[in-house]
Amino acid sequence: MKKTRAALALLAVTLSLTALLAVPVQAKVKLSKTALSLKEGQSATLKITGTKKKVTWKSSRGAVATVTKKGKVTAKAPGTATISAKVGQTTKKCKVTVTADYSKIYEYQIKYGKVTINKLLRISDVDLIMPETIEGCPVVELADGLFKNCSGLERITLPSGVSEIGDSLFYGCSTLREVKGGTIRALGNYAFYECCALTSFPTLSGVESVGDYAFYNCDGIEKLTFPTALKSIGSYAFYDCDKLTAFFGPQTLSAIGDCAFKSCDKLMLVNGSTNVQTFGSECFADCKLLSSVSFGDKLTTLGTGCFSGCETLGQISLPGTLTAIPDRCFYNCYSLTNMTIPTGVSRIGNMAFFNCIRLTILTIPGSSITTIAADAFAGVPMTNLNIFYQASSAYVKSWAEGLGIAADHIHPI
Repeated sequence: MKKTRAALALLAVTLSLTALLAVPVQAKVKLSKTALSLKEGQSATLKITGTKKKVTWKSSRGAVATVTKKGKVTAKAPGTATISAKVGQTTKKCKVTVTADYSKIYEYQIKYGKVTINKLLRISDVDLIMPETIEGCPVVELADGLFKNCSGLERITLPSGVSEIGDSLFYGCSTLREVKGGTIRALGNYAFYECCALTSFPTLSGVESVGDYAFYNCDGIEKLTFPTALKSIGSYAFYDCDKLTAFFGPQTLSAIGDCAFKSCDKLMLVNGSTNVQTFGSECFADCKLLSSVSFGDKLTTLGTGCFSGCETLGQISLPGTLTAIPDRCFYNCYSLTNMTIPTGVSRIGNMAFFNCIRLTILTIPGSSITTIAADAFAGVPMTNLNIFYQASSAYVKSWAEGLGIAADHIHPI
């Protein structure tokens, strides 16, 4: 019994001494750094001190940073990784943060403490977050066409200092869905040309003009908030935006260019354009669901074929400031039933009301008209047409009689 007790006591003393001796050994093991910041492509070597035992190195994310068996860490891509150094039962860790080397991604220049990005050197991101600063300076400008035809880009966050989407910036980015950023104050030509997946973009507050072809064939756009500063919309700006259902213009809007809304298949309502002076040629052509348009008393010009092919357009009120009904203005407007020609109009152009098969009432209250093209009302069933005209206008009466309209369908007012 005494021998057993002695043996147990010796064992206890031995274990205690072993534990006491092990603590200082583990405490001596140190890693040279617990945190490390590197740019892509840079390397640094971590060192273990306090031991001569074998060290096993490991990276938690080899795609971000790798480590050799001698502790050399190499940055591969932006992100974070943990480098572990294991010595026996002891593991020491270092957090590695890898930042982008922007000189390998962008060609840029710094002037007066501000950065302009001029060229992409590489892009493979589906979801791209652009840097707010480069070399400590804010990014404030992106060159025209910077992302042109980047077909794999789906989402992008612009630097908050960028306020302009320049010419062709996202031209042909067919998979681009979302653009985030600050407030945009300028929108160039072809800015989102054929970005057919686009559904979301920054607030357009402060934009005074929408450039030509800016949203051409952007089939994903359903609605737009126009800023109060907007003065003009360029040619083909919203051409073939198939999901766009309504247009509301601010009071500052004065001009809408050629084919600006042409072939917008779901556009039904045009409102808020009370100060528009000019609608371009074929501005709303082939908007087959367009049923309502409002004008103010500033309108002077409708372009050729402005409403041609608007098959649902049933009634429209034109202001007295209009001076002419241009060629093909209401060509193939099958649902148009009632038309009053403004008193200021002096000319009705070729095929202006061609094939308006439901037109039954035509009112010409003024005496300014001097020219009505021979084919202006070609395709209109004359047996159903009633004409109301200014009694003093011998020209209109003579024209109506020349069409072969029955006398009881020609009414002086």
